[in-house]
Amino acid sequence: MAESVITVSIITIACVICATMLVSAIYPAVNRATSSVVSSSAKLGDRIETSVDIIAEANESSYEYVWVKNIGSQIVSSQIENSDIFFGEIGNFQRIPFNATLLATPSWNYSIENDDGNDRWDAGETINITISSASEITAGDYYVKIVLYNGVSDEEKFSI
Repeated sequence: MAESVITVSIITIACVICATMLVSAIYPAVNRATSSVVSSSAKLGDRIETSVDIIAEANESSYEYVWVKNIGSQIVSSQIENSDIFFGEIGNFQRIPFNATLLATPSWNYSIENDDGNDRWDAGETINITISSASEITAGDYYVKIVLYNGVSDEEKFSI
């Protein structure tokens, strides 16, 4: 009788050890998978809530002005500088780097036209992007595209 109690005890301890090892092996993998899903979901939610629309263009000598409206529900705060601006004649456009002072050419900067005082590009607000070109902007067909930090973009083709 004592032998069967010892045998059952040993088997029970072995089962507990095996179950613990199984949980120790599976739990980190499940945790990593859950973390990836949560991260991807947050990024997707950010993209869904972000939307912009190029509403107007104008030029003056070697400057091009582009007005872009935030038509999404997401606030675009200090990440506007991380956006990519592509500008130039159709078939000959290039990525324009950000430069707050516009001293380097080509470069671009921006100002929030109808800011409510918080220096963030809130939903419904419009930014004025000023593109400084290395040469005078002449008559022709042009292309401009803005790509935000999260990949949301809008593009326009227009004539001067």
